[in-house]
Amino acid sequence: MPKITYLDSDRLQRAINAGIHNVLSRKEYLNKINVFPVADADTGTNLAFTLHAILDGEIENTPDRIDDYLEKIADSALDGARGNSGAIMAQFFQGLSDGSKGINKMTTVDFSKAVSTASSLSRDALSEPKEGTILTVINDFSEALEVCIDRGVSDFELLFKEALSKTQISLENTPNLLPVLKQSGVVDAGAQGFVDLLDGIYEFVRSGSLKDIKDFKPLIIETSSHDSHEFSDLESIKYKYCTECLVHGQDIDINKLKTKLIASGADSLVLAGSNHKAKIHIHSNNPTDVFSTCMLFGTVTGHKIDDMKKQYYISKLKSSDKKIAIVTDSSADFSSNNYPDINVVPLKYNFGEVNHLDKISQSTDNFYNELQVNSDHPKTSQPSPGEFKRTYDFLSSYYESIISLHLPKIVSGTFQSAETAAKNFKKSDISVVDTHSASAGQGLIAMYASELVDKGLDKVQILNKIEHAKSRTSIFLAINDISYSIKGGRVPSILGTVSRLFNFKLVLTMNNIGKVKPAGVLWGSKNIEQKIYKFIIKKFDKQKKYRIIISHSNCLEKANTLSEQLKQYFVYLDFCNIEKLGCALGVHAGPGSLLVGIQEVEE
Repeated sequence: MPKITYLDSDRLQRAINAGIHNVLSRKEYLNKINVFPVADADTGTNLAFTLHAILDGEIENTPDRIDDYLEKIADSALDGARGNSGAIMAQFFQGLSDGSKGINKMTTVDFSKAVSTASSLSRDALSEPKEGTILTVINDFSEALEVCIDRGVSDFELLFKEALSKTQISLENTPNLLPVLKQSGVVDAGAQGFVDLLDGIYEFVRSGSLKDIKDFKPLIIETSSHDSHEFSDLESIKYKYCTECLVHGQDIDINKLKTKLIASGADSLVLAGSNHKAKIHIHSNNPTDVFSTCMLFGTVTGHKIDDMKKQYYISKLKSSDKKIAIVTDSSADFSSNNYPDINVVPLKYNFGEVNHLDKISQSTDNFYNELQVNSDHPKTSQPSPGEFKRTYDFLSSYYESIISLHLPKIVSGTFQSAETAAKNFKKSDISVVDTHSASAGQGLIAMYASELVDKGLDKVQILNKIEHAKSRTSIFLAINDISYSIKGGRVPSILGTVSRLFNFKLVLTMNNIGKVKPAGVLWGSKNIEQKIYKFIIKKFDKQKKYRIIISHSNCLEKANTLSEQLKQYFVYLDFCNIEKLGCALGVHAGPGSLLVGIQEVEE
């Protein structure tokens, strides 16, 4: 006698939630076995973010109809999708939704047909589907369901029991289909996550409750010649950035969008969703090109970029090196290539309805060009606590503690977001530091902190030295056109009138609590680099040792001239680097401005 012959929306909701909780409990294990397409140890985290969005997006009253409920969770999964596996999982739910249109209550036959649609859509979402991945296991689950239906199985408990057994076999076979899995002695992490979802659902269908499966034994294929963490080297990562976004539109041509993204020179494309909302996941060396392409098809939101080479670098550090991680925000200007262990959380800005991640989703050259022609003056915003939590979550898997260095809380909510995330984060010891600086000054402090970590100092020593470094670090921003600062609300409009009347350019600095204040003026409208040079050398002893970073807003020639002058003046200059002024600060500085960060070196 059949036990459960149908699922209504309430039963399905509880079953899916049971599956989600099972995946969440397995996050760290899924991270550990992640080797494909890149061994960046984030599959568990990405699936957790994706599936958590379903839990977070739930409404008080579950829709009465199955199709209405599945449409809502598909939309939530798409919004929260992270990473390759997360995007495929979101597409699976989108397929379940598409395959359930018109269904109020779901029979085993209905479920099988919906999973078949989900399997097809999941495979179509990838530009280059690979066997031995989550796609194979989803397909085999679908085929196992069809076999059961052909035998007349109408009981959901029996259906899941038999189909899950076949799917487990499919999971065990993934190393035979994908050599990198066999070499590493693991199954595919995304496929394992999908089976974990099914396992949790089956447990609920069988018992009517979610139990904490503490005795679940991780499935590892034994090998004798390879350690499970011996993956390919850094150079094998052909594309540096894991790039993601959402495209919203009325009638998105999914196939045309996919074709254009493939032509952009990238791989691991997953395009999930529908003709009104599409989730893009792609590995690329040019994220700005990806976002520009997506903007041709609708409004782009949810920009996210992960530096996979940095993630790999961190995952391969020796345990003796994994003591303290350094985090900062994108306000800090420094050479990130020379400091791969500094982790940057991007600020945000938007031109009207078009959102951007600082230094990521738009090149600085394009930003300053748009700043001059777009009638919508951009607005800036800080990263959310969730974005900081995501960074902390990744780093806590490899480091004992974290030092997070940020814009002054008196001028930005960035510090507060980081502090909120840190207070609610229990897995690692996190210290959030107000640098009382920005741009080049903040960059100098972050670089100094990174060097202290390399020297092997403990966290207390480093925090004490950072406090001393803050008092030895100054910034001076020579504004070329004060109208941008006025538009951004950083200076009163009266200053614009006065500066034009008396023909001077304003120099801004930050005081010892991080408050922006005038530092002086540069008389005349030309040769800003020569005038800020004279301004700087009057304030500093040429016999002392300094580090300098010059940040420029689309005026490299001026920055080069200033750099050469400073190098000639200071006798004991450690370095004088040139960087591009980040867009989140460039909103207020405007094009043609120069910012000098100068730090006295502690002898």
